[in-house]
Amino acid sequence: MTSPSESPGSTSSETLFASPPAENAADTSSWWSRYCSQLVGLSDTTKIVLKADCEYIVDKGIFGTDTHGTIGGTPSRVRRGLVIGSVQSGKTASMLGVTALALDKQVDLVVVLAGTRISLWRQTFGRLQSQLDTGDDGPVKERRRLLVPNLGEVSAPAGRVPLSTLYKFEPAQVRRAIRERRPVVVVAMKHADHLRALGKSIRDGVFRSVEAAGRDFRMLVLDDEADDGSILDALVEEGEDPVYGKLKQIPRAIADLWDPRSGVGAPSNLRATYVAYTATPHSNLLQEDHNPLAPKDFVVALRTAFDRGTIAPRETTFHEPKGYKSYYTGGETFYRRAMAAGLCRPTGDDPAVDTADAVRGFLVASAIMQIRAAGKLGPHAALTTTFSSREEAARRSPQPRSMLIHPSASISDQFEIALDLLDWAGHSDRVDSADRLSKSTAYLSELLSTNLDSERDIWQRWHKRYADSAEQVRNTFDVPIARSLPEWGEIEAALREEIIPGTRVSVVNSDHDADDRPEYDVWLDQDGWHAPRDLSTIFISGNVMSRGITLEGLTTTLFLRQTSNPFADSQMQMQRWFGYRNSYVELCRVIAPQEQLALFAAYHDNDEALRQAVVHAMNEDSTGIPSPLVLQGREFMATGKIANLRTKPLCPGSKPFIRLVNDGTKPDPNAELVTSLFRHHDSQDVSAAGLLRGRILSQPFTLGEAGRLLDGLQFDRYSPGLQNWQAEMWRDVQARVESQGQLPLGNQLYMPPELSEGISASTVRRDCPYSIGAYFRLWEACLSRHVRGLVPTESPRLRWSMSDLSERKRLQPRFWIGIRYGGGDVVTVDGFANLPFEVRAMQRAIENGELVATWGSRSPTAGPTEYRGDEYFDYYFRGETLPNSLADEPPWRPVGSDGLILFHINQVEGQLHPSVAVGVCIPLGGPDQFAATVPSSHLGPVRSK
Repeated sequence: MTSPSESPGSTSSETLFASPPAENAADTSSWWSRYCSQLVGLSDTTKIVLKADCEYIVDKGIFGTDTHGTIGGTPSRVRRGLVIGSVQSGKTASMLGVTALALDKQVDLVVVLAGTRISLWRQTFGRLQSQLDTGDDGPVKERRRLLVPNLGEVSAPAGRVPLSTLYKFEPAQVRRAIRERRPVVVVAMKHADHLRALGKSIRDGVFRSVEAAGRDFRMLVLDDEADDGSILDALVEEGEDPVYGKLKQIPRAIADLWDPRSGVGAPSNLRATYVAYTATPHSNLLQEDHNPLAPKDFVVALRTAFDRGTIAPRETTFHEPKGYKSYYTGGETFYRRAMAAGLCRPTGDDPAVDTADAVRGFLVASAIMQIRAAGKLGPHAALTTTFSSREEAARRSPQPRSMLIHPSASISDQFEIALDLLDWAGHSDRVDSADRLSKSTAYLSELLSTNLDSERDIWQRWHKRYADSAEQVRNTFDVPIARSLPEWGEIEAALREEIIPGTRVSVVNSDHDADDRPEYDVWLDQDGWHAPRDLSTIFISGNVMSRGITLEGLTTTLFLRQTSNPFADSQMQMQRWFGYRNSYVELCRVIAPQEQLALFAAYHDNDEALRQAVVHAMNEDSTGIPSPLVLQGREFMATGKIANLRTKPLCPGSKPFIRLVNDGTKPDPNAELVTSLFRHHDSQDVSAAGLLRGRILSQPFTLGEAGRLLDGLQFDRYSPGLQNWQAEMWRDVQARVESQGQLPLGNQLYMPPELSEGISASTVRRDCPYSIGAYFRLWEACLSRHVRGLVPTESPRLRWSMSDLSERKRLQPRFWIGIRYGGGDVVTVDGFANLPFEVRAMQRAIENGELVATWGSRSPTAGPTEYRGDEYFDYYFRGETLPNSLADEPPWRPVGSDGLILFHINQVEGQLHPSVAVGVCIPLGGPDQFAATVPSSHLGPVRSK
């Protein structure tokens, strides 16, 4: 067994153990050891990965290049970064782990921003207390940390405790804590009023003591769900008055914690780090760099457990030796690997029928889970039993099971669906049903049991579906034996006796001040201990359930309509069925319109592409921060939190033209490229409509050969090098390509000429000639790889990662290479005189080093005996029928067609040497992506295709 090196935060130290060493549970001397002892549900391997990722964030994020917080010898007073997790994958576990390690490294003040709702704030506070701030309240804890606020204040009804009291710091306590190196830990709600109160308390009760400390004081701010409320849109807020304007207050109030705009200024010895945690980083990454919370110093991607992947070098997933029950159940399972298991089902034409069938599926799944949980009470029995102790209540209560219904964002629609559901289940009095919903006592009627008799065949279909799913899951994940299902008679008995009478319907309130989170803890009253309230619950909600709140035991999710505003980040957050559900994944179902399911799959593909780019940059271990492309689709935007987003395609278009030319004052190296090419390859004349139009090589080039040819172009006034946004963009794409297999050694997608010594790089062009060669190499690489985040140019609704690669390879284009003649004199210099044919120059105008015209005249309606245009040059050579000539059709060559590279030799009067311009025709069928850009982005405006 290999042991990790002395620097566990570094990439080289991360080792995958077949039998990893366990943390010493008896060691309680550090924050990390106490925290790790509470992670009882995680395998040893997962703990190792969790700790490695936390150490990476602490060492390279919070502290930068060294423990003194300097970069290149210059003190860095504020650092801002982003941590990207997956939906319900363990982001909070990472956040608490980072807190523990940071406290062990003597960070002085940790502020955890725990969501925009009271329910999330209290949920995170409770988790921090139970997992991080462990032990009984008393002197031991008091000597260990100063916690603000206290449990009683957090638990008090909303508004009962003034915010100035809730976040109050006693200066004497703070001075003593700083002197004793005892950290201050704050858990705050991410609400403008809470943040202002906290900021004032820090300025009044902490800053003066910091100034007197005589050492650097470290502050860490951890922002949970950081794309919720913490985003600034610079374009929208440009010109707004900073005091009286309608500006977003939450992000500025967060930044005020370490850099207040008014009042007491921040002490010069304050070193602050802001770490944004989110599963949907689209808006965080698209913020302008000057926004106070934009990630300018580090970006980190967390990893999830699966059946493949290594720890070093990092991949987005890592192999979990404990097997599939410990895997993260995310988009890879639902939309790819387990498609045959039927986990995703399209809705039909009748919402009432869909709702009834989905509820039957949930209840049958709950009955199966109940039967499997031998020794546990059913939900009905548990809810009607009083227990003598907490331990007995916890031991005998079943694991929670949940269903989620999304009717729409309208609260009235949500209540209407709830009332309809209760009516279907046997509650005929809608007034009584509404009263029960308001009192959280809307349980299904036992009259629903009669439906088991009248529609037995419909109920039993779910038994067959789950059995089929179990077999497909076994095949997918190489499980030795499929999970067995009870006989129908046993399931029916459980439905009648426990599941139906023990299942509650709940409409989740959208009020930010409401503490309406699901209740999964046992509770005590004067009668004794009771089981959790939400043992079997059908939650009905809109967007409020798509943020942060975890639904335990979620098996069934029903979307009754497709979203009208498909923003990828908010739609990814809706996927609450992600998590660690493989112990019952065969019982899980996502039921939605087919178009919505396709969108979910596309969101996941783009999400995985982004993570691959970040992980690749982390493995490179460079000093620059990852800046991955945020992808969107032809039919959906990345986020609605940034205004005026544009879409930048990757493909250079159907017929890009390189207008950039050399000035002709000296021999053009591109002329040598062309003449050498035609000296060493057989070629033939091309005639059309009775005229000689040019010359063409007798054999076409492959994609790779065509790319290398274009990379050979050289320009006197353009040499961009590799330190620019084009190179960065192509490195992002290459990272995704190489996650599916390395490119040949030394090969890159984007390969401009190397800069000569002493020559400064040119400003890179949006229509950079070398991006075309990069695109050809990408296309070639994608013929053997299911690269994420790409779509085929002919069908942008599809995903390249699901393409038939053998068919793609069969239809790949070849590129014909030609020279187009002009009406000028025969060119007799720079190697053209040595060709076995004469080349007549074009005489097109040149302005500022660029050809004014591109493809020249075009006659879309030209008949068979006429010349339609240069873009069909190779068709005339081959004698093939030209594509449909309707002028309103896009000028793309069809899938399976060949392409064209056509050199234009230009020499105007007075020009000593001819210069070369190039036109390229690209068929459909290649890979593309749609990068989201803001108006000020270097990626520039959308180019027409």
